[in-house]
Amino acid sequence: MLFENHHVVITGAGRGIGAAAARLFAAHGAAVTVNDLDREPAEATVEAIRQSGGEALAVPGSVTEDGFPERLLETAVAEFGPLNVLVNNAGFLWDGMLHTMTDEQWRAILEVHATAPFRMIRAAAKHLREPAKREFAAGEGFSRNRCVINVSSTSGLHGNVGQANYATAKMGIVGLTKTVAKEWGRFGIRCNAVAFGFMETRMTGAK
Repeated sequence: MLFENHHVVITGAGRGIGAAAARLFAAHGAAVTVNDLDREPAEATVEAIRQSGGEALAVPGSVTEDGFPERLLETAVAEFGPLNVLVNNAGFLWDGMLHTMTDEQWRAILEVHATAPFRMIRAAAKHLREPAKREFAAGEGFSRNRCVINVSSTSGLHGNVGQANYATAKMGIVGLTKTVAKEWGRFGIRCNAVAFGFMETRMTGAK
């Protein structure tokens, strides 16, 4: 029970990697807040966790919507208490060759894979950085486990044909991760990125 008495928030957790991560955190004792754009898959993940004896809450909605990161985290904390882990996983693909890619394609993918994680982390500062800073100032040291996990991709590390937008966003999230680690690490808050390769999920199914 590695995460007993922990509270984890995962975006894009209705399917694929996010759903698998949610079930695994719950299996190790965490209370999990499951976000997904669509209500039905979010609730399906929650039901699977509850059927296995875990605690979970569905908070559907778009991480790209103004004000939603704050609402998501406030709802989660009201239900399960202080936040320990934030996993920025939500995303989708809209591929196209660079010379034919539209501005809309470019903006949409950077919005969900780079801007949304930034906004989620900024909103999480109230729930991660501020209490950690107070504990540190009071001489309590790093009394709670706190971290941010960002989902990157090997496309971001190496580039990929037809994915100029996705590769740019996923490399950008690596830079964001390193910056958060440098800014928040002094308060005992870790920030890491996981760069997955090609995996069989709904998002990659068409390929």
